Amino acid sequence: MHLLKSENYRRGIISSSLFNVGGKSVAFLQQWLIGFYFGTHSDTDVFFFTYNIILFLSYFFLNFTTAVLIPEGMKIRVRESDEKSKQFLNTYIQFYVVVGALLVLLSLFDTGRVFAFISEFPTEVIADNITLIRWCLPIIFLNIVVTIMSEILASYKYFTAPNLITLVNYVCGVAFIVLFHDSLGINVVALGLIVGYVVNLVIFTYFMRKLLKWEFFIRPAGRVKSILGSSIYAQVGHAVYLVALYVPQNLFSQLPSGTLTAINFANKLISIPSIFLVAQITNVMAIKINNLVSSNQLSELSRLIKRLMTSVSAGLAIVAIGIFLLSDPIIDLLFSWGNYDMSAMSITARILSTMIFFLPFSFMFAMYEKVFNSLKRQSYVFYMQLFTQGLMLVLYFCIIPRFGLFSYSACRIVPYVIATAFASCVSALMLHNKAIMWHILACHFLITIVAAIFLAVDWYKFGWV
Repeated sequence: MHLLKSENYRRGIISSSLFNVGGKSVAFLQQWLIGFYFGTHSDTDVFFFTYNIILFLSYFFLNFTTAVLIPEGMKIRVRESDEKSKQFLNTYIQFYVVVGALLVLLSLFDTGRVFAFISEFPTEVIADNITLIRWCLPIIFLNIVVTIMSEILASYKYFTAPNLITLVNYVCGVAFIVLFHDSLGINVVALGLIVGYVVNLVIFTYFMRKLLKWEFFIRPAGRVKSILGSSIYAQVGHAVYLVALYVPQNLFSQLPSGTLTAINFANKLISIPSIFLVAQITNVMAIKINNLVSSNQLSELSRLIKRLMTSVSAGLAIVAIGIFLLSDPIIDLLFSWGNYDMSAMSITARILSTMIFFLPFSFMFAMYEKVFNSLKRQSYVFYMQLFTQGLMLVLYFCIIPRFGLFSYSACRIVPYVIATAFASCVSALMLHNKAIMWHILACHFLITIVAAIFLAVDWYKFGWV
């Protein structure tokens, strides 16, 4: 149990990151096995499209958890009592259980017609994979409930708890693929994930009862009015974000068979440094930020923002350069096996080499979200999301049809560059520290120039098409 908890935030980042290595390694092994056994074709395209849409739906609810519920729960714990905090959070655990179950039940009706409406897959492809689509649906409910439980554990400084989701899910996924890929086909991936989430649900229920003395059926405490305004901003902003993520999925579903799968593999590779570095730091630091705000230590918060936005962002830029230079050998090493063809490898390498420069800006964006949410400025997060994702949607429709698939990376990166620059100014003004603003903007400008140079090199070498 002690491995799960760390009172020191730096140690929490290190321990959770190391713990996450195993999870991400197994996650990548699962992706590699999918490519090895099933290759890139319409069946794998349908799976990745379905799984991504399901994650988008569940993240809509989970954003409310990280942006509003956890900061508010920690504030209640510091200023009132642990028991009242548990009552407050219990209200929403119970709500998520009901909503998640209803979503699954409703989605089982006329699944094929709904899927045809949200995608551009041919009718016969949808009909051939209807079992796979339905098997993916329970993941909505399971992901919502399991993730909110892990976030609650993390707020009590059990920082490695969220990493168990990845580790357990993908261990089950790998086991099921290896054992049943012949008999079940691509359906085996969905089944393995479902089993993984169920195991996680049992583990987290035990942890919360054992470590936190949690009583899931104690009288809930509403406090709905206190977070209503914040929740509206958080959810509407995140809805815009989800729409912007869905649009390229829809556009890519119209491309030749296997393209969406190749893009997904590139995004999965990008997610390794993203989750290992960006997510781990932001998740642990969010707890520290909430504590600093709850105790009104704003000067220390300013210094923390300066350190994070300069040193971590610069480090991520260096990581991005390394992956850009090594993208072809990385893809050749990992995917020159099994049923993964040369065309898919080429697409994957190109998306990987350019999208990797999204890393430092996504980190900045995520950290500013944590800061604004902690300061109860969810409206600022909303405006950030509205601007960023709105501009991204405009670029998708204007740029991708004209310049092709490989302009996708630029469409994603440019809005985040602009948004994080403005967020730097706004946060500095809120905290009354303009010196930090200029320091961060200088670092931001240098990273932007570096990213632009490497994207220009890619364009010069290959073109957008």
